[in-house]
Amino acid sequence: MGGLPPWLLWQSSTMRVRTTHPDFVYYVSNWFGVLLTKLKPYLYKNGGPIIMVQVENEYGSFGCDPDYKTFLRDLMQFHLGDDVVLFTTDNAIESKLKCGSIPSVYPTVDFGPGRNLH
Repeated sequence: MGGLPPWLLWQSSTMRVRTTHPDFVYYVSNWFGVLLTKLKPYLYKNGGPIIMVQVENEYGSFGCDPDYKTFLRDLMQFHLGDDVVLFTTDNAIESKLKCGSIPSVYPTVDFGPGRNLH
């Protein structure tokens, strides 16, 4: 579930995860309100070991909804501050990277299992 609690799957028969569906936005907002508040003291900027926070993982392989991605970015910045280093990770294919990237968030790539980068 990409860091989201599995109980989300049982909350609504019509809810679509990783979208701006109102039920999903409600539950993620509440969950991140608890989770990110607990993580904030451990950010590098606060003397902790967390140097970056991943906003989404391989979203470009799942969907292409800019409103969803900016919702997550803004939610994380609200709880963690505008100066936290945020990133996304997507497959190293241009279309997937384009759909997974978020304005003002560092895009990174992975290369999938079985690929040798030597």
